[in-house]
Amino acid sequence: MGGGGAAALALLVAPLSWAFGSVWGRRLPMPVGLMAPATQMLCAGVMMLGVSAVLGERMVGTPPLRAVVSFVYLVLFGSLVAFSAYAYLLRNARPALATSYAYVNPAVAVLLGVVFAGETLGPLTWGAMAAILFSVMLLARGKR
Repeated sequence: MGGGGAAALALLVAPLSWAFGSVWGRRLPMPVGLMAPATQMLCAGVMMLGVSAVLGERMVGTPPLRAVVSFVYLVLFGSLVAFSAYAYLLRNARPALATSYAYVNPAVAVLLGVVFAGETLGPLTWGAMAAILFSVMLLARGKR
């Protein structure tokens, strides 16, 4: 919470940019198949490498195995599978339904924590997850 004005601005601009891109992307000519998300991820990766170079970020040692395994998981499921599914939904569904992943992801993360990290859920968490899933169901049933 102490990031200052630039951090607060980034927190406001990032979701607005994502939403704008999601709506605008439906009207743009995009590559077919998996090339659309691949092109977007490659461009973002190059841009982030540039930002990290400007900020002076450097790798100072070998990452631990757990970090490497986590990175591979994020590349496979968080990027290739999830982003490809998102791009597919953007082409074939309403933007409101396609962006419902933002509601579902926290629920999935909580359930993964229960399964893999032995976390326990209280009544408030179960109620929040039910509200999330109910909201997604309402989005899915909305007008097409």
